[in-house]
Amino acid sequence: MELKLRPWRETDIPDIVRYWTTLSGDDAERMGCDLPRFPSAEEYDRLLREQHATPLQDTVSFYSMWISDGQTIGFASLKNIEFGIRGEMHLHMWDAGRRGRGIGGRLFCLSALDFYERFQVRSIVCEPSAGNILPNRMLQKIGFPLAGSRYGRSSELSKELY
Repeated sequence: MELKLRPWRETDIPDIVRYWTTLSGDDAERMGCDLPRFPSAEEYDRLLREQHATPLQDTVSFYSMWISDGQTIGFASLKNIEFGIRGEMHLHMWDAGRRGRGIGGRLFCLSALDFYERFQVRSIVCEPSAGNILPNRMLQKIGFPLAGSRYGRSSELSKELY
């Protein structure tokens, strides 16, 4: 199995929008998403196009597309980027048939290394929902112990957890 990643392209935007706008209620619940907080498909498309056109040193959001055997299967995003300082990483494998097969850890590491280099950040925070078992298990398997739990939102599209 060949795994690689690449920076997002404008042609990836419809797939990213489709991923978010067609989430099942169960998937949204598992990830802690608050679907009513999501913009419409048209608005999300517009926002992503603006982000894609923003120079790297000024952007606050970036996507690293995950490729397995030539097929795009998901992405890692770096959000709330402060160039040279920090960012917040989110992981999304939209090909459900590839989840739980041990490839997420490799793709996570490739993405994290790319984000560190590309944005010269000193720290990256990754906070999957506590109820989202697969990414939490993957992070522990590759050597990232649970550093803590907190209440609140991990992103602007997350549910507030109490």
